[in-house]
Amino acid sequence: MQFLAASASLFAALAIAAPTRSTARDSTSYENIDIADLYVRKNNGIQAVGFKLSGNDGSAIDCSASTPGFPSDVITCGETKYRFALYPGQTTEFGLRIYHELGTAFGYYGEGDVPTYCHAGGNGPNDYVCDQTSATTIVIDAE
Repeated sequence: MQFLAASASLFAALAIAAPTRSTARDSTSYENIDIADLYVRKNNGIQAVGFKLSGNDGSAIDCSASTPGFPSDVITCGETKYRFALYPGQTTEFGLRIYHELGTAFGYYGEGDVPTYCHAGGNGPNDYVCDQTSATTIVIDAE
């Protein structure tokens, strides 16, 4: 019993000490976008990109494109109001720019790096597939 009480006190202390998002910011002015299962196939250029996007208006939304270019044009994720562009990351090989259209000429935007590991893809000596290595959240906002 004492262990449980001590554990509860420790977790409460950690929760209080944990960094939080600034309370001065209006919580309706941003959106967390979770990126999962990103893959990039490159073979003398980018052949394909795809990932799952989860945000306020849906989860596990498929986002993909064939021969998107690098950096790519803005690509729509299926029939949703989410869009993305693939570009060189700041600290990783690939980054994503995420857009969420909320109204006419208004929406959220943000960008972030996505860590990947590239390996032989199986379609010849210059074929590589890069897979996401860890969970990634990109914060998008109107600012």
